[in-house]
Amino acid sequence: MLPQVEEALTEFPQIQARQADTSRIPELAGMLSIFTAPVLILFADGKETQRDARFVHMEEFKERVGKMYKGYYDEPDN
Repeated sequence: MLPQVEEALTEFPQIQARQADTSRIPELAGMLSIFTAPVLILFADGKETQRDARFVHMEEFKERVGKMYKGYYDEPDN
């Protein structure tokens, strides 16, 4: 799924993607309440803003990320 996520995020250059294997870092699974894989979690200002797990529909994911991104980065100048 990582290649699909990276491809989807090319339209949003301010978003940085990171990957973690919770089987190698089980503490992370507990800390983020991850019970299945894959899980895509989007954070903004240190807070979780979006979570998609197990069956991720990339077009829906991309659409929601785009709405968040537009509101966050494309604010009109005052």
